[in-house]
Amino acid sequence: MADYVVEVNEGVVEASRQGVDWWIAFRVRFKGTGRIVDTKPACVIGGVCEVVCDSRADAEWLAASMVQDHGLPKTAVRVKTAAVCRG
Repeated sequence: MADYVVEVNEGVVEASRQGVDWWIAFRVRFKGTGRIVDTKPACVIGGVCEVVCDSRADAEWLAASMVQDHGLPKTAVRVKTAAVCRG
């Protein structure tokens, strides 16, 4: 499906309390679309997930928007190459 994802460390988001409400709403909105993949499920506090993007440009835009427009901590968000192609 995609070569790039935005990885979100939910533990960092929850611990910082920055952008939590937006992140929860984002997850709910895209639940069931296949765009959000939990890669490291939460144990005590948030896990790590990937938001699947259609291109590197889309992933970079989404990551920047998460930080600049929606308040997620910069240390919680990164663009990376998808480890596995999901189809």
